[in-house]
Amino acid sequence: PPGPRSLNQIFYPPRSTNPCFQIPDLGENVQFAFSPQYTTMLPKFSGEGDAYLFLSEFEEVCSMMQFPNVSQDVVRLRFIPFALKDSAKKWMHSLPANSISTWDGFVRVFLRKYFPNGKTVKLRNRS
Repeated sequence: PPGPRSLNQIFYPPRSTNPCFQIPDLGENVQFAFSPQYTTMLPKFSGEGDAYLFLSEFEEVCSMMQFPNVSQDVVRLRFIPFALKDSAKKWMHSLPANSISTWDGFVRVFLRKYFPNGKTVKLRNRS
């Protein structure tokens, strides 16, 4: 068990970020630098609205961004934090560190959160 903590440690815990994305190493010769203006092109998702439409628009924008020797999986995983905001951003930060290593993996947990089975059943019953 950890030792006793000071009042400073209790009231002001250290800030750390444990990114949920485990992005593959691109190798020494691959440069992945992007202009901040790319982030302004991305659709935004706050936790409200159509999750499927957001993903389609996000993938469409990312498909226009070409980086030599960088897969679309990596491009999407690198850019998705800039497209999420408000409660969706908080949700992303709550995911376990290094728990997502592919775009499909992100889509799966994203839709589980923002398009749950109950919503699917409700839509089926309307048809």
